[in-house]
Amino acid sequence: MITIAELNHEVVVLFRQHLLPLSNTLTEMLNKHYSHQTERRGCGYTQSTRLLAEFINQPRNTEDNKDHRIFDDYKINQLKSKFPMLKQYGLALEDWRNLDISSQVIHFLKEHQNTTDPIIDQLRQEVKFQHDLRHISEQAKLEESHLICQLIADIILPIENLTDQSVELVNSQAKPKVGSCPMAEDFFLQIAHHRILRQGSINIFVDHQQRPILLEKMNMGDNHSCISLVPVLINGVRLPAGSLFSLDYDLEQIADKRPNKQVRGYIIPVEAVTFWFLRITTLAISPENRPRAFTTHFKQQVDNHLFSPETTKLSQLVDIANEQI
Repeated sequence: MITIAELNHEVVVLFRQHLLPLSNTLTEMLNKHYSHQTERRGCGYTQSTRLLAEFINQPRNTEDNKDHRIFDDYKINQLKSKFPMLKQYGLALEDWRNLDISSQVIHFLKEHQNTTDPIIDQLRQEVKFQHDLRHISEQAKLEESHLICQLIADIILPIENLTDQSVELVNSQAKPKVGSCPMAEDFFLQIAHHRILRQGSINIFVDHQQRPILLEKMNMGDNHSCISLVPVLINGVRLPAGSLFSLDYDLEQIADKRPNKQVRGYIIPVEAVTFWFLRITTLAISPENRPRAFTTHFKQQVDNHLFSPETTKLSQLVDIANEQI
C-alpha cells in the first residue's frame, strides 16, 4: 500500500513534519505536478530551483520578509513588531535573521530562561525555528533533497561570514536576456567531451588563485550562459557546482584578461563581471541520481540525444577549464 509520504517529495515531507509546510506552488513543483513536467519547464525539480532563484537574486533586507512566501503560512512581522518591547528588557535587535546564532540573543535567552512573558516566548520559538531550519538538510537522505533544503535555509538565514572557500559572486542588478530551458545543458555536455563548435568559444572565470570558478560558452546557443565549476555564494546563499548563471559584460572593457591556452576564449577575473542565478543544472547532481532527481527533464535530454547526459560529470568541465589556464 502506498502511503501519503511516498507520494510526496522528501523535501515536502521534511518541512511539513519538522518546520512548516512549503508554499502550494513549491509543493506542486517538488511533487511532480503535471503542469511542471512540460517540454519548456523540464520537470518540477528544475522548476523549483527557478522559483528559488527569484529569492536568491534579491539581496537580503532587514525590512523585507518576502522570502517567507516559500512557506505556506509564516508571519515574521509578529516578532518584528515586538522588537521595541524586547528593547525594554535590554535586547536591541535590528534584524530578525540568524537569531539562532546571535551570541547576544543566546545570552539573553539564557538569562531569561525562567521568565514567562509572551514576547520572550515568541523569541524562543523563532530561535528554535531558525535552528531547525539551519539543520534540516542534515535530515535529508536524497542528494537532491539536501541541495534544496540548504538553498531554502540560506535564503531565510543568509551566510554572513564566509568560513569556507566558496567564492562570492557579485549579483547583477537586472536579469540578462539569457534562457534557462531544459536543453541549456546541451553545449556544456558537448564541451565536457571536447566537442566545441567551430565558431564557438569558452571563457573561464577565475579567482585570485587562478582557480576556475565558472565556464561560459559563446556562439553556442545563448551567449553569456555559464555554469559554476565549484560552490559559490551569492547574496548569502550557497549555490552548488553545476549552477546555471547568466551574465552581461563588455569584453573590451576588461583589461585584465588573457587568451586560453588551447581553445578560443579568455581567462577573466571573476570579480570583473556580475552574475544572475537561473537554476540548477542536471550536472549538479551525480549521474546515478539524475534520473530520479530530474525525472522528465533528464528523460528529455536523453530522448533529444544530448551528449551523454547519463554519465557526464562536472569534473570533466573542470578539467577543460584547467587546461586553458
